[in-house]
Amino acid sequence: MQSLENKAVKTYWIGTMVQMFSVCLVIAILKFNQMEYPKVLNLLFLICGGVSSAMWGIIVSLKFKYVNSGLTILKNFFNIKQSPYHYCMVLFFVIIIFGTQLFRGNILDDVKWYSFFLFFIQAIIFGGIEEIGWRYTWQPLIEKKVPFEVVCILTFGSWGLWHYMYFYLTNSLELINHVSFLIGLSGSCFVLGAIYKISKSLWLCVLYHCLLNVFSQTLHANSLGLVIISNVICILLSVFMVKKHNQKNLKKEVS
Repeated sequence: MQSLENKAVKTYWIGTMVQMFSVCLVIAILKFNQMEYPKVLNLLFLICGGVSSAMWGIIVSLKFKYVNSGLTILKNFFNIKQSPYHYCMVLFFVIIIFGTQLFRGNILDDVKWYSFFLFFIQAIIFGGIEEIGWRYTWQPLIEKKVPFEVVCILTFGSWGLWHYMYFYLTNSLELINHVSFLIGLSGSCFVLGAIYKISKSLWLCVLYHCLLNVFSQTLHANSLGLVIISNVICILLSVFMVKKHNQKNLKKEVS
């Protein structure tokens, strides 16, 4: 890996993690000392920590000249004009993960018809923007040196650490089914990695991430067995599709 790219990777990872850790540390100090503070600070903590991956993705992309301006990132974020094939790929993976619940109509009792739209908008702000960092910035940098599978494993470790700090920030650690979450996160790393590798679309990664968040909030959770099976299938398919994509590009280069 070239020194400039290595510096970009370190800048993104350290910046993202230090920012999130700093917010968690402030919260831990406040809790330890049982200090009272305005509740509005909880929102500020959430914003400061939650935007860390996106913010450092933007900083690195601009600092190291991977994009010309922030406007370019914004356009890519909402660039809905994508190949129907790539949209079908996103839908295909969503069906693998949530098809059982959707087919059975396993919707939570308090979910209304409009909840899906509200949760989707919320998911763009608290979820979708993460893709600016992890897929749009992080993945293209490290995949220049290591294979796709290793990229996804490295992302899983870093993204998992980031998520657990986020759960601490939102005081939701006790609400998480940790085994199911980690299995699902590993599958998401491969699926989102494949979507970006094949389509080069930030928007499609945002879309898939948002759909994951929406359906996770509105559908009854699958059993651990189904979680394992669906995510193993997604991981295997992701690896297979990326290999086919790479072979196709290699043939084009040779010809």
